[in-house]
Amino acid sequence: MLTITPNFAQERALNMLRRDWKQYNSFMVYSPTGSGKTGLASFITDGHVSRGMRVMFVVPYTTLITQTSDRFIQYGLPEDEIGYIWRDHPNYDPERMIQIASADTLIRRDFPDNIDLLIIDEAHLRRKKLLEVIKYLTEKTQVKVIGLSGTPFSSFLGQYYQQLIKPTTIKELINRGDLSTYEFFAPSMPDLKGVKSNRSNEYGSDYNEEQLAEIMSGADLVGDIVRNWLEHGQDRPTICFCVNVRHANYVTIEFNRAGIAAEVMTAGTPHDERQLIIHRFEQGATKIIVNVGVLVAGFDSDVRAVIYARPTKSEIRWLQTIGRGLRTAPDKDTCLIFDHSGSVHRLGFPDAIEYGELPNKSDGMKDSRAQERTEKIEKLPKECSQCHYMKPAGVYVCPKCGHKPLAGEDVDVDTSRGLKKFSKQERKYTKEDKQRWWSQIKYYQRQRLSQGKPVSDGWCAHTYKSKFGTWPNGLQDYPQEIGPEVSNFIKSKLIAYAKVREKQQKQQGESEPQMSLSGISTILESRDALRQIRSIGGLQQ
Repeated sequence: MLTITPNFAQERALNMLRRDWKQYNSFMVYSPTGSGKTGLASFITDGHVSRGMRVMFVVPYTTLITQTSDRFIQYGLPEDEIGYIWRDHPNYDPERMIQIASADTLIRRDFPDNIDLLIIDEAHLRRKKLLEVIKYLTEKTQVKVIGLSGTPFSSFLGQYYQQLIKPTTIKELINRGDLSTYEFFAPSMPDLKGVKSNRSNEYGSDYNEEQLAEIMSGADLVGDIVRNWLEHGQDRPTICFCVNVRHANYVTIEFNRAGIAAEVMTAGTPHDERQLIIHRFEQGATKIIVNVGVLVAGFDSDVRAVIYARPTKSEIRWLQTIGRGLRTAPDKDTCLIFDHSGSVHRLGFPDAIEYGELPNKSDGMKDSRAQERTEKIEKLPKECSQCHYMKPAGVYVCPKCGHKPLAGEDVDVDTSRGLKKFSKQERKYTKEDKQRWWSQIKYYQRQRLSQGKPVSDGWCAHTYKSKFGTWPNGLQDYPQEIGPEVSNFIKSKLIAYAKVREKQQKQQGESEPQMSLSGISTILESRDALRQIRSIGGLQQ
């Protein structure tokens, strides 16, 4: 029996899975940092084991096997039912109900034929044989497949996972306080003209590391990294992401020369040494861990500043790395992010990168270059020319230093992204999509009724029509828990309604010296709308 209870995101995900379980054989669950991915896997696993069904959980790296099993046991899964598929592990027992395997070990062996559910952690990573297994299981067997990822953006995912489960978003988690807020600074932006691209299994198409290292190891850029941290880092526990080992060593040396206790961690650092470095970091003896792509998965230490010195055009890499600094901690006010790579100019803020469906551009089997995507002009954050603070899109006066740009100094020139988030074509909603929207609107109606402030069936129908342009004819009235997309839509409608009412009240106040009964009613309706806007977040929890 589990010792934990599901949080709001886990509860939503479980409800969504129950809803679609009979209709689909494979699911991709979007589980961003802070939503409780391992806990969600524990609930799913417990539900199957309690019914006598076997579960296999696949982690991307062998270093995560013990960490995952420790979490499972901590959450209440039976230790004597957990087996390990990893070299000559002493707890190898294919008859145990729960099997934990690393992807690289599993693909070298014959896939077990006695499991009922396959759960794949970090499912955006490309393992060709594992993709073949997923395709076989979903098409030829009754075995269900669940992928878990905080960045389900890989171009092949739509070929293997039939249904996207999206219980929450990074923006919602930040607004709820489940993730830390952040402040972006861009103290330098390297010239990457002429740098070629390579393709990797983990992050898709990205810059050539050797060419990047030559640029990023320049004394001016590295010196700027150290000087910036000394001036603005506030002595916070910091992780720094570099291009390759040579670049990381160079940065570490420069920090040490400045009297800052920094250590380097790379793929070649032995596991025991990594744990010692992390321990020293958590104790405060080490202030900065300079690393090359190893503090991405399974690293949950208290990080309050991130130095990003590895230019990227991969949204997956960007979110995976920045997410290390977004976990909350006692007395943590915000996370400082120093982007020395120009990536925030190319990709935008981490909570602005969202997909409404799984990409379906390739089958993941060829090591070809990423297919070209149509560029989309979007508003991106803008760098303050005085203090280098990254202002949100549309903000003219810098909220950090108060600097007001001169005419022409803050003009948007080219804000197109290397990778787009959505197609330029308008999204086409299926009947199933429309039913989900209608069910969530009816759920909102039920919530309003429980609060003693009901909305009519006509309000629900008009809200639906304002989204789709048609009435909800032929749709069922059963309620379904409201999600971020529908919640945000209703919130936008309420905000618009409140503004119209406020404008009407102002116009009426100017034309009538005394407040009429209709004017009083207008104010009350406007205030009620504002109260409902504030309570939307509560309905999601």
